[in-house]
Amino acid sequence: MASNSTKSFLADAGYGEQELDANSALMELDKGLRSGKLGEQCEAVVRFPRLFQKYPFPILINSAFLKLADVFRVGNNFLRLCVLKVTQQSEKHLEKILNVDEFVKRIFSVIHSNDPVARAITLRMLGSLASIIPERKNAHHSIRQSLDSHDNVEVEAAVFAAANFSAQSKDFAVGICNKISEMIQGLATPVDLKLKLIPILQHMHHDAILASSARQLLQQLVTSYPSTKMVIVSLHTFTLLAASSLVDTPKQVIFL
Repeated sequence: MASNSTKSFLADAGYGEQELDANSALMELDKGLRSGKLGEQCEAVVRFPRLFQKYPFPILINSAFLKLADVFRVGNNFLRLCVLKVTQQSEKHLEKILNVDEFVKRIFSVIHSNDPVARAITLRMLGSLASIIPERKNAHHSIRQSLDSHDNVEVEAAVFAAANFSAQSKDFAVGICNKISEMIQGLATPVDLKLKLIPILQHMHHDAILASSARQLLQQLVTSYPSTKMVIVSLHTFTLLAASSLVDTPKQVIFL
């Protein structure tokens, strides 16, 4: 009965049939999110991409993402992982989030967790949101801090986030370039981690000085490390960097 009166109120307010269906679908998923059973909560979370596809309205998407951010804030790591996957699958809808500050605030609160896995999932979440929060200073700071973590899962998540933010933000790329260079050249950094760090340098194309410094490091890596894997990753990154800063393309062709 209440549902019918809500529908008739919305219809009187000028909402069309599709908006009413969208509202009902969102309420149904919200019921699943509030369930005390983990399975039902997860099932509700993974159904959100289909909802966005069917009803791509900014008001619905904004409301849905705020609900997902609440689940991320108070849920366990498995639920957080589900929210992360939904966010990555719904990348093209992120720009429709109207309350970006409120959404990010709920997500960011988990970065202060004592659990390195929770922090790692949060870093991947922030990295996935880089296109809508490229200049968010607290995110920049957290990524930089987590690169020094003693937990491998957290460091790998910070590398993922650093690559995404470097692609979107000149300030972040300029600020992180030296840190990435030191880690790549550092003797204490394991080779596997170096191979994950090197591709970040492809995003150092925001200005000529930054691109030149990344080029020098990559040239040095190609000549200093005879390992096949290292040479392949360095050359590939070198070429992607040259393709982005077009003036270096002829030099790159000669070098190759």
